[in-house]
Formats: sequence, structure tokens, C-alpha cells
Amino acid sequence: MVRIITDSAADFEHSESEKLEISTVPLAVYIDGKEYKDDFLHSKERFYRLAKLSKTLPKTSQPSPYVYECALKKARDNGESVVVITVSSALSGSYQSAVLARDLLGYEGCYVIDSKSASAGQKLLVNEALRLRDNGFTAKEIAEHLLRFRSEIMVYACIDDMKYLYGGGRHTNAAALLGSTGRIKPVISITGSGSVAFEAKTIGMRHGMNHMLKKLGIDQNYPLYIMHTNAKNQALYLSKLIISKGIPFAEGSIVSVGSVVGSHIGEGSTGIAFVKKEQRKSGHD
Repeated sequence: MVRIITDSAADFEHSESEKLEISTVPLAVYIDGKEYKDDFLHSKERFYRLAKLSKTLPKTSQPSPYVYECALKKARDNGESVVVITVSSALSGSYQSAVLARDLLGYEGCYVIDSKSASAGQKLLVNEALRLRDNGFTAKEIAEHLLRFRSEIMVYACIDDMKYLYGGGRHTNAAALLGSTGRIKPVISITGSGSVAFEAKTIGMRHGMNHMLKKLGIDQNYPLYIMHTNAKNQALYLSKLIISKGIPFAEGSIVSVGSVVGSHIGEGSTGIAFVKKEQRKSGHD
């Protein structure tokens, strides 16, 4: 059997992880110097509440190699091969920790994939791994396919407050945008290298949403996800815009972004993640 392991930046709900038989390794977030494991926050709303009350911006920390080692040992002892899918290595050290744990164990049946994405973009990659797993592909075949597939995943987000990206050092242009009026809502993307890129500077969140919709060219064999950071009403509004353009959208495809990505983009942001239209349909080339 193939075991799929990801980290908490993929923003699966606990019920989803259990149903899909995904093992999730938690990252940590520091709020006013206190550490909270991503799986012990109980609710994503609690994170945003704590962050709002915090005197400093929240900071994230990757899982230690030991945490990954424990997860991998369990899979190895069960006779499973493993595909580990982490948040982008440009955003966290989760990938490096997983690689180190695999190498320390000498686990030849373990394949570690840098998603070069986060949140719903990472979730799309995990979903693809699950699809292949359930269709009988080996861990090696799944890993080889994911290395190609990840480049077809597109992620865009309209940011309500740039201080989070600036504070986390995730975007070089953030400092300049900080001086802009509060009505300026930058649109960012995750690049092919897995880093954050500046796309546009829009006036208001709704203009930012319209800008993101211009980027849509989706392969409808895969879900289109809407992401939000404690901004459900904005996500619902965006879903209506998408449906009005004749693009199918399932209500269950709204992703509540947790503390890992939320620490970097802040409350009130909205985004989309999808697979580009030209994506291959088969697990084989």
C-alpha cells in the first residue's frame, strides 16, 4: 500500500484527512512568542482571533526531522511505501526536514515532493496523489507524475493587508506597497519556483477578484478551489462571480486557510487555485 503524507499547510480539514486516509504532519505557529501546533489550534477561527489580539505578527516554524521520522517509521513498520508532499520549500523548511528524515532512515520506499505551492494549490497535488494511489499506481509512479503535474497548478490571491507578507519577508515589493492607501489590494501568485510573485495592484477586494478571474483557464477534470483567510462572505461572493461566468463551482470547494499560510498573508484575503486547461489527463505520459 502507498501512504500519502502531507503537512498542515495543505489546509485539509481533520475530517477530510481521516476520510481520505492522509497522514498530516503539523507545522507550528508562534503568537506573542508562544508556540501552537497547527493541529492543536482546534479551529482556524481561533488562530485569527489570537493573531488579531497579538502585539506582533505571527511566525511559522517547520516540523523537525524527528516529527517526520516518526511518521515515516510508522509507515515503514506497516510495510508501506510513502509519498510525502510538502508546502513549497521557498516558503518553509518542511521539505528539507522530510528529506533529512527519509535519508536518516535510509527509507528507499519514500519519495518526498516539494509541492512548490501551498494551501489549496498543495491540496490539488495531494488529491492527484490520492487519485493515482486509488488507481493502483506505485509510490515511484505517483512521485514521477507529481513532479510534472505540479507545474500546472496555478494559485492567485488578493491580499487585504500587505504587512503580513512584508513582515514575513515573502515579497520584496511589499515594503513599497505598505505606504499605499488601504484601498489598494495587491494580487499575488505562487510562481513555478514556489515563491511569491506580485501580479497587480488593484483598488478594493472586488477589483482584485475580477483580476484573478481573468487568469482562469481551468481543466474541469479537477476542482477549482476558492481560498479565504477568515473571510467566508468574500469567498461566497467570489463563487457567485465564477458561476456567473458559466464556470462550474462546487460549494464544497471553498477552503478555509489555516495558520500556516494565514500567518503570511493575513486575515481578509481571498484566492483561487486550479489546474491549467492543458493539463495531461493520464498518470502516464
